[in-house]
Amino acid sequence: MNTIRSVLAVALAASCGFAQAIDRDAAQLELAQAATAVQAAERDDAMRYAPRDLDEAHATFEVAQRAADAREWNDAAYYAERAKVNGDLASARSRQQRAEAATEEIRRSVDALRAETGGAP
Repeated sequence: MNTIRSVLAVALAASCGFAQAIDRDAAQLELAQAATAVQAAERDDAMRYAPRDLDEAHATFEVAQRAADAREWNDAAYYAERAKVNGDLASARSRQQRAEAATEEIRRSVDALRAETGGAP
């Protein structure tokens, strides 16, 4: 009984490993998506509003590129996915900060207009 369980456990572990093997094309796709996410974060002005997240995205993307250069496709895909997530996070935080700043500016404008017209605060 224990032998059967051991054989099944080894077979399951082996099949999971094969299922997760990443080929070059899949890794290159992950790298392209990560590059797009990092570039989008840069366009969203993440260097100003989310610099730590953007730095992490850049660093993780560089690790992914080095793994791809070494033909370590699993590592390349893994780190590229992390870089994409970090880039997306940097973009989201940057957009949030810009939206909050715009909201505050509108609030100040409304308050100023109310003060000029003698309206209630």
